Amino acid sequence: MQIKKLTIPSSIRNFSVYFEKDFDFIEDLLQISNSVVIVGVHVYRLYRKFFKIVAPERLIVIPLEEKNKTLDTVMILYKRLLQFSAKKNLTVISFGGGTNQDVVGFVASTLYRGIQWVYVPTTLLAMADSAVGLKTSLNFLNYKNVIGTFYPPHKVYICVRFLGTLPEIEYLSGLGEITKFFLMKKDAREHFRESVEAIDTLRKKKDGETIASIIVESIQIKLSYMKGDEFDLERRNLLNYGHELGHALESVSKFHIPHGIGVLLGILFANAVSVTRQWLDKRTCMYINEKLLLPNIPVQGGFFKKNYFDADRIIDCMKQDKKRTSDGLVLVLPKENLSLCKVHDITSSEVRAGLMVLTKTVGF
Repeated sequence: MQIKKLTIPSSIRNFSVYFEKDFDFIEDLLQISNSVVIVGVHVYRLYRKFFKIVAPERLIVIPLEEKNKTLDTVMILYKRLLQFSAKKNLTVISFGGGTNQDVVGFVASTLYRGIQWVYVPTTLLAMADSAVGLKTSLNFLNYKNVIGTFYPPHKVYICVRFLGTLPEIEYLSGLGEITKFFLMKKDAREHFRESVEAIDTLRKKKDGETIASIIVESIQIKLSYMKGDEFDLERRNLLNYGHELGHALESVSKFHIPHGIGVLLGILFANAVSVTRQWLDKRTCMYINEKLLLPNIPVQGGFFKKNYFDADRIIDCMKQDKKRTSDGLVLVLPKENLSLCKVHDITSSEVRAGLMVLTKTVGF
């Protein structure tokens, strides 16, 4: 039976995630008093019919892609929202993927020191990950997620029917982040075959209830790492497995590489470094690559360009990692039992060697 509601604990405030089978909930949601609806251009074009009941002055349609995740976009939204008289009683309702969540969440957390915010994620990545992460993030000077706040939505509504219009590359991006979660589940090595089956099922886009159940499991794995560390100071850092290189690849490619694909490449890279340090057996690494990682990376059709993997540019981006606290670079690395540890002494030569293994493994 599909879960209908999850309660997410937070010291900021607990909030609920509602799982909806169809789009019927949208009409009631859009009629909340003193509300403003913020939706990205792409989502608006796909689902324009839902927003016809919203008065034009209450509807903000704005480009919300990774390149728009900036202070400039925030300023545009501030100006629009300051026109409303409700002030602190204002409720922002946002529809979209992770960029919408980051930008609108940042605005909601800072305008009047915090206003009500309801979020409807429309991508697999946002449903399974960012919607419950409590974080908002902005890019600055081509560096990924270096500005942000901790501010959860007051409510989240997940409807997997939105995935029916999601571009394939964005679906794979969400699949990449979910793959990371399944590699991080408790006793991951013992449950590896089950994880492979779950990811294969998700890739084949079976029925909505099955997809929703995998999203729920992903959320629960994420919450197990956030428990006792919601502000990302200790154990939650391990959720950055694959993200250090992934964020660098996003930046160097000017966000042509989607987040979840960057994470998969980052996991391949981290595993290669771990093999070099003799922390992870090479056969185990190859098995993970073959069964979980490589099937979900779009290696055909010239999607990746050689300059995306320029070592000097990658290292420069990794030096900007906000979790870096020493001269060395930071990576989350797996050990033989697939437990993870955060390492602060990664050298530039290790990065260069890891990139060589990565590009050879993926074949570009």
